[in-house]
Amino acid sequence: MAPDTDTSATSARTAGRLAGVTLPVWAAIGLVLATAVVSGYLGARWAAEDLRTELALRPPVILFDMAGAVRGVAPNQLDTVIAREKKQIARLAEGGFLVLDAQAVIAAPPDLFIHSASILDDIGGPPR
Repeated sequence: MAPDTDTSATSARTAGRLAGVTLPVWAAIGLVLATAVVSGYLGARWAAEDLRTELALRPPVILFDMAGAVRGVAPNQLDTVIAREKKQIARLAEGGFLVLDAQAVIAAPPDLFIHSASILDDIGGPPR
């Protein structure tokens, strides 16, 4: 029996039409996905840039415990210790730090606290 040329020609035309329709759909899906990824990346980068700018305008914070610095100091040396601690606070403020009293803080990471000069003198200097 001879092959039916009408049926094979119709199958080839149908397959060609399906291939022509399928390729543009996949290309459109790929284009949509690529656009979504790029726009998401650019939006996140834009939002992060605003955050970086905001953080650059805010000074770094240091928590200083003045009560802890004068705790246990002899009354005759109290004025000397307070003057020394105020000098250290002034140097920090001149350096761009916002110095807050640690007793007014409810909770903070330990890295924000600094040791007073009198404590550093008592233990032999800054930690190494």
